[in-house]
Amino acid sequence: MSAYLKYLFQLILSPSRGWEDLSHDGADPDELLRRGLYPLTGITALSEFLQLFYSRYAGFGSVLQAAIAIFCAFFAAIFLSRLLLDALLPKVTEGAPSDRRTATLNIMCIGQMEIIAIISNCIPTGLTLIHFLPIYALLIFYKASRYMAVRPDSEMNYLVIGLLSVVAIPKVLYWLLSLILG
Repeated sequence: MSAYLKYLFQLILSPSRGWEDLSHDGADPDELLRRGLYPLTGITALSEFLQLFYSRYAGFGSVLQAAIAIFCAFFAAIFLSRLLLDALLPKVTEGAPSDRRTATLNIMCIGQMEIIAIISNCIPTGLTLIHFLPIYALLIFYKASRYMAVRPDSEMNYLVIGLLSVVAIPKVLYWLLSLILG
């Protein structure tokens, strides 16, 4: 998990350089998934329980429902996002994109969204700034355009693919699961 977190924070601090290092190191996406993203998904769900300490209106049942919803949303988003990336990336890249790079892109960007969810859960008040952090995750996705060999004339389409696969899928799944469980 430490290598995965190192890559995540490197992408936060310097997205372009982070993608270069991921490319240079040849990080194994299966290891990043098993030892990084899956545990981070559990930590994200557990971070929902912080509401018990700072919100007097949060009961154990509602917090448990929120933790289940966020865990299921991110777990499903890992696969749905990858499915969408596999379907749409070949239309914007030069040649067929590498499966390893597509998997790494998906794992790292969903991880960024989970970090944002953890930050949101750690802050007791609803800061407006937190709602804009997915834009930064989208920037990190965009900076992977060289890593993914995106054609220069397709960068806007690539950005829309990122918006749909990395930002919208987890948000919509969480919203739907919150409606169902709540």
